[in-house]
Amino acid sequence: MVPKVPATPPAKFTLNTEHVRTFQDPLWRVFRTEGPHALAWNELRHYGPAKGMRFDPQPPPAQIYPDIGVMYAATRSFTALGEVFQATRVIDRSMGGATIAAWVPSRSLDLLDLTSNWPVLNGAAAAMMMGSKANTQAWARAIHEQYGDGIDGLYHQSSINNEPMITLFSGTEHVSAFPTRVSFSALLSDTTADEIVAQATKKLGYSSL
Repeated sequence: MVPKVPATPPAKFTLNTEHVRTFQDPLWRVFRTEGPHALAWNELRHYGPAKGMRFDPQPPPAQIYPDIGVMYAATRSFTALGEVFQATRVIDRSMGGATIAAWVPSRSLDLLDLTSNWPVLNGAAAAMMMGSKANTQAWARAIHEQYGDGIDGLYHQSSINNEPMITLFSGTEHVSAFPTRVSFSALLSDTTADEIVAQATKKLGYSSL
């Protein structure tokens, strides 16, 4: 049987205009602000590929690639929390200075829409959004190599709750897609995040600490 997400992507992808989704709506992310893996709200991660991350575009071995970055964001705050804390289903509000932030891209993003028929036209399937992460990383790497800055990232679904997810690539740094100021930012441990965390526990069935 042909796997739904082959380990080796095609040498040349098929891409039609309907496969590129323009996007400029609010985005949410959860990230660490303390420790060795601390990041700013508008900073992509250049170390990779990280084990367990679905669409890291860096080639192995895992190391810092200054020109290849990735950021995972969501269109809903509870989806961002669900993705980060999926292993335990417990939102640890004190973890590594965990912070939640929201912003609106400063320009329109061009995203490869994995919810379209692009995967099947290129020999894969919609399972790309849920399948083997070793294989999906290989596809992300090939997408980044073939499309370069012509694609700002990927539009896909969360494997946790099927809500939209946005994976951003380095094109958003080369031609900045980040506003000067973040729209919202709060440590998860702050009272300003109480309502956001409460909504996530209700929507996802997670608990919180």
